[in-house]
Amino acid sequence: MHFVVGGAFQGKRKWVVEHYRLIEVAHVWCSGYTQAPFLPHEINARTVIFEGLEALIRQLPERAYWESFFQTWCEWESEAEGRHVVWIGCDITQGIVPMEKEERHWRDVTGWCYQQLVKQCTRVDRIWCGLAERMK
Repeated sequence: MHFVVGGAFQGKRKWVVEHYRLIEVAHVWCSGYTQAPFLPHEINARTVIFEGLEALIRQLPERAYWESFFQTWCEWESEAEGRHVVWIGCDITQGIVPMEKEERHWRDVTGWCYQQLVKQCTRVDRIWCGLAERMK
């Protein structure tokens, strides 16, 4: 699995499209900004991208759910050669801590999820101003 992280509007989506040549490759794209997460039942594509991971987590900020979700996709990727699962997440864990309890909880769970995901991913890139810095 591959995790791409960076601030808002830093070029993460564009970098992933170019890196994986998604114009030429059959893929499934899930935008957390407009869709709910899904499991890999009957996925025909070999590349699956989850964009807006922080927004997906906001829909259900439960650690156990996301731990299981990440593991399910990790297993799906490893079941067949050439499969890729790409996670794109906006870094919301820095800066001012929100005053509202729900916002703090979402931020904390997102940070925890990102840490768990990084452990499972074979590659991690941080995008800043459209430039990738490979971290793992």
